[in-house]
Amino acid sequence: MTFAEKLRELRDAKGLSEAKLAEASGIPFGTVHVYAIGRRKPSFASVVKLAKALGVSCEAFAGCDDIVGEEEDEPPAPKKPKGKK
Repeated sequence: MTFAEKLRELRDAKGLSEAKLAEASGIPFGTVHVYAIGRRKPSFASVVKLAKALGVSCEAFAGCDDIVGEEEDEPPAPKKPKGKK
């Protein structure tokens, strides 16, 4: 099961729209939507916020095969140019 599928399942079980979940979690609606359609994977911090808003533990998402351990909400930091030796 993907994160998007699990998120939809838990959201439906609570009777929450994406907008209400966004409001309850403090995550912008657009971000919740892209998680819900599987376009982006959430950071761990976002998983924590969503789980809290849904009234479940983070472990509810543990079986998702597309969860990442690193922050993915933000673009990677630019690499520092290598200095001359």
